[in-house]
Amino acid sequence: MKKLILTLLIISVMTGIVYSQVITTLPGGMGLTDWESPQSAATQGRMRSNSDNFIRADAFTGVSFDKFFAMTSYASTGRAQLGYATKISNIYMAIAYGGSFWTGYTPNNYNEMYRSDWPGGAKTVPVYNNLNFAASSPENRMALLIGLPDMNMGFRFAFFTSYDSISNKEFVSGADLYKSFNSARGNITPQLAWSMTKDLTPKGIRPNLSLDLGFMKNYEKYDKYLNDGTTNTTGVDVRNSQNYFQPVLSAGLGGYTLFRNEGGFRLSADLDYNLISRFYRNEYSYKDAAGKYQTSTIKGVVNGGTFREYSYFQNSFTPSISGQWSTGPLATRFQFRMPLYLGSEKSTAMNLEAGKTSGDLVKEGADSKTTIVNFAPQLRLAAQWKIISSLTLNFGGRISISSLQRETSKGETFSQGIKNDNSSFKNITSTFGSTGNALTAGVTFNPFSNLSFEAACGVVSPNTVSVFDPSGLFRFANILVSLKF
Repeated sequence: MKKLILTLLIISVMTGIVYSQVITTLPGGMGLTDWESPQSAATQGRMRSNSDNFIRADAFTGVSFDKFFAMTSYASTGRAQLGYATKISNIYMAIAYGGSFWTGYTPNNYNEMYRSDWPGGAKTVPVYNNLNFAASSPENRMALLIGLPDMNMGFRFAFFTSYDSISNKEFVSGADLYKSFNSARGNITPQLAWSMTKDLTPKGIRPNLSLDLGFMKNYEKYDKYLNDGTTNTTGVDVRNSQNYFQPVLSAGLGGYTLFRNEGGFRLSADLDYNLISRFYRNEYSYKDAAGKYQTSTIKGVVNGGTFREYSYFQNSFTPSISGQWSTGPLATRFQFRMPLYLGSEKSTAMNLEAGKTSGDLVKEGADSKTTIVNFAPQLRLAAQWKIISSLTLNFGGRISISSLQRETSKGETFSQGIKNDNSSFKNITSTFGSTGNALTAGVTFNPFSNLSFEAACGVVSPNTVSVFDPSGLFRFANILVSLKF
């Protein structure tokens, strides 16, 4: 078995191909989304460091210090990543921040101008050159972990936002006089995570649970003055409204040991579950008998005058088999993940009822239900070689076996709420994704017992390692520094 693990790692290194790897992480779980230490990234998540575990509700007890632990990452020149942990009596507390602070927010610059012809009377109003969002978006994530070692559990409260909005009244943009304008994009997602920190049985089981509540915003609506010498307006015109609420429930078994021997090899199994739902409720506009815009709601999305009722539901089950073995300066890990995704999508094209001004929507186009079954197995391999007591090389390999997907869509078409004759359809599409193979490497350097450096190094596409190349093993990136006292 020991030789098998080493052989698998070597195979992963030697069979590298050109592959544009995109790692999609499901929301929820014990790790913070969008954050991973260089050591964990280099070992494909199989060998985490203190900079991962200090903010994990299931692993904070493994971070040892007397007074505090602190870390910062230099992986991005435009993003900060900070963390701090301490103990207050018997309570463990940690905070983490990752993001761009206020960078990316739309500035909404304007000039003020006196308008004697303003509807309702002369006044000084803002004048905007445009009402478009900034090219970039703000992204900020904060987390607070409260650990209760005496109760063998931890709680984490996290909050992520990329929300940006524009909300103005009584202003000018171009040739238009606006009574109001409201637009927003991005999401606001609070999270609550809980985990045991001690196995419930001699062979494992350390359950964990997390709940993410995602409020996704993407809309634009405005009300303009008619500019006819009166205070009359067009009414609120909803040009785009694609908001939805996405709760995500994640649960994990926490691992169960299947086999262990005196040589240090251990084999274990685990099971993770993820439930994602999307609920839509958006405004849309229509013209009444007087030609003025009115608003109503749809359980779906609105985009440029098109309407669609929509709902989405997904279950995912991820059983996995993991193994580890270490001897002397060498430690190895592997994990075979077998995620199965079961998705269900309901979509109905709608339109305003012809010849009426009530704003009622009727089916217009395809009314379909789609089920998706996706199986995407993945093998992760990792090794650490401690060259000297203070310097460790980290290696990882990931083989993503071709994703198998079967999509079945069936439904019928309508015209103004009436089913079209012989319009029933059923489409079945099978997809065989591409196989991917990625190699990662990095180093962990501990010059002192209370100081640690982590970095990625030395692998360029296509999975090439060149020791003396400018991009070789002696080129370090994604630097992370941590301290503990």
